[in-house]
Amino acid sequence: MRGVQHSVTCAGVKVNPGDIIAADEDGVVVIPRDKAAEVLKRAQSLDFSEHSTYPFIEQVKSLSEAIKKFGRI
Repeated sequence: MRGVQHSVTCAGVKVNPGDIIAADEDGVVVIPRDKAAEVLKRAQSLDFSEHSTYPFIEQVKSLSEAIKKFGRI
């Protein structure tokens, strides 16, 4: 099917018109348009949590201790 505003499948992932595509050196993700606000909120929460670990890491000088305390960084 040719044209615009049609769904496509790429590497087994369906991409619909209006979906958000984000990519960096680690990979590519498709964010369904109707989930965009939820994904953004979760991403902001993870970013805040990650940045909150920095002072702890600087204080204890141990990445492994930070992972033990926070579960991830």
